[in-house]
Amino acid sequence: MQHATNPRERVRDTKTEIHRAAVELFSSQGYEKTSLREIAEQVGITKASLYYHYSSKQDLLRAIVGTFLDDISRVLSQVDELPWSPETERELLGAYVDVVIEHRSTGPTLLRDIAAVLAAFGDDLDRLIAQSRRFQLWLAGPDPSPADRLRAAAAVETVGAAISVELDLGVTDAEIRAVLLDAATAILARRGTAPETT
Repeated sequence: MQHATNPRERVRDTKTEIHRAAVELFSSQGYEKTSLREIAEQVGITKASLYYHYSSKQDLLRAIVGTFLDDISRVLSQVDELPWSPETERELLGAYVDVVIEHRSTGPTLLRDIAAVLAAFGDDLDRLIAQSRRFQLWLAGPDPSPADRLRAAAAVETVGAAISVELDLGVTDAEIRAVLLDAATAILARRGTAPETT
């Protein structure tokens, strides 16, 4: 005998489907060119049903990008509590990589529609940028040289490659994680050395 589906589960499924459809459409055609009607049609619901879950397109964007920004902020804020060491560096860098991989479908929206993201988040982004700068300085290690600070920025940007391109390489998230973490730590491993000049 089948049990009736819990209405709360149906609501949760619909929100997930809306979220997924919006990410796909925002990524492929951009935030500005995507209408709520298109998102509703892709999910198979009415526009009125979509409004039940999200009051506006910006509200939907905040839900999609906001989760990513909150998770990144949670990781970056740990630099204020953790003293730098090779072990804590790898641990925190690993947590950063995990969040970037988890939210990599959001990346194209972030990069393609930065004006919409700025309008939706404003001060939150300023706070995140300040946290990112502290994270990079922390990654540069104790008493960093300008070259060490540049290496730390390069390590963070290397991880960011996971959200700037569609990584459809036929590999698992664990493999992507290992490659990104190895690449970032390889850059940081040259800390304290003079750059080679040619």
